[in-house]
Amino acid sequence: MEKLKKYYSYNSQLENGDMIADKKIPQNAVYEVIKMVAGKPLFFEDHLNRFMKSIQNMGYVMDISNEKILQEIVLLSRVNMNKNTNVQLVYIPIENNDTFDMMISFKDGLTLSSTEREKGVAVETMAIERHNPNVKTMGTSYKDRIQSSAKFIDTFELLLVNAEGYITEGSRSNVFFVKGNKIITSPAQKVLLGVTRKYILELCNKNDIEVEFYNLSEKDVYLMDGAFLSGTTVDIAPIRKVNDIKFQENNKMISLLKKEYEELMKDYLDKFEVN
Repeated sequence: MEKLKKYYSYNSQLENGDMIADKKIPQNAVYEVIKMVAGKPLFFEDHLNRFMKSIQNMGYVMDISNEKILQEIVLLSRVNMNKNTNVQLVYIPIENNDTFDMMISFKDGLTLSSTEREKGVAVETMAIERHNPNVKTMGTSYKDRIQSSAKFIDTFELLLVNAEGYITEGSRSNVFFVKGNKIITSPAQKVLLGVTRKYILELCNKNDIEVEFYNLSEKDVYLMDGAFLSGTTVDIAPIRKVNDIKFQENNKMISLLKKEYEELMKDYLDKFEVN
């Protein structure tokens, strides 16, 4: 289990984080992860919108307001004395009942080492296909498979390969490839619609960068000039190699998008008010 902070919230009650292992979280529980920076949840509205859509797509109902969830996140940040972390929201459906439990906790997520930030991350492909990519449930988390199935010791993330042999997305991220002056990424219906992905596409439009939406085969990767991951906890992470396919460092297009995304985050956080 990922490292947990001191306290978590269960149905709006603070509980000792040491006891969270006793909580039974079903595979059909819906979850969302939000990055916390200086005590503020980054792109809070986007994440809550995706969380609600996932709940609705599973046929569930939730009547907790965004304001109430924000209050609990801020409270947890203060009692845990941790303003820079990741918050996980978990909607737990009650079997044979129309009610639910809500758990909010702080967890460590994917983090880049100083070397990975400078040189890029290593990823490898694996034959895994999400059957409902637009919903995040506990049963679709592949963290354990990264740790147990990775062939390379330096693997940071897995790229999922579908039954047709095409790369769709990362196990906990979206993936983009660079070819010349173009960006290539999977069609929306094939992947989890990441919040970071949404803003990257907006930045591409702003900077007149052409984006093509199709899936690459593993062989196609040899023809690419660069690649990067996007995700809540990693922002934009350049890829230095896919399996044994290596890319040159400091791709200009990736560097531009990374810089613009960092400015976008700063602007959002500067304007976000927490009471």
